[in-house]
Amino acid sequence: MKNRPNYSTLAVLATGGMLAAGCVVVPGVEVTALPTRIDYACAGGKTLPVARAPEQRMAAVLVNNREILLRAGESAAQEKYTDGQYSLYLDGEKAFLEENGIVLFGPCTSPVPLSKYYRTY
Repeated sequence: MKNRPNYSTLAVLATGGMLAAGCVVVPGVEVTALPTRIDYACAGGKTLPVARAPEQRMAAVLVNNREILLRAGESAAQEKYTDGQYSLYLDGEKAFLEENGIVLFGPCTSPVPLSKYYRTY
């Protein structure tokens, strides 16, 4: 009698392998649709102007009338942009900007509600 593959065992092993490799994402994760330009309202009456490139690889912020260009980075936040000195974190309707780990602007919120959608894969 030939050994036939047990398809349910193969499915479990394949799923476990994909999970371990980070290939599977839970569908239905809520994501905020961030506009390319928004002026966040921050603590202390400050405004944090943020412009993002459409492909989300770069962002620009205005600090003391100086434009600072930031590149996308890794973060637990929905989006992070940094140049090594400044770091901008965008997560839903919230944002904050740090310089060398010290918060310059924050907490900040969107002055208008932002649309949300569910990411499916």
